Amino acid sequence: MSKLVFILSIILITFAVIMFVVDFLPIDMFNSSNQEMYIKSVSSNSFSWVSYRVHALVLGIVLFALNKYTNLFGG
Repeated sequence: MSKLVFILSIILITFAVIMFVVDFLPIDMFNSSNQEMYIKSVSSNSFSWVSYRVHALVLGIVLFALNKYTNLFGG
């Protein structure tokens, strides 16, 4: 159980960090075009994992800390 929680915490932290880094990448990064493209921010009712990146980061850090510094998960 302890290793599962550790692996889950690392996955959540990695996911959140990647989601934060993706925001800084240009849209047309791999295509060589002379035009600059920007993302237009539009409200949406659809589900997006990006909106949960802060939650994933906090949950990953909390699980990591609980796993490392307590004996809560039978480590």
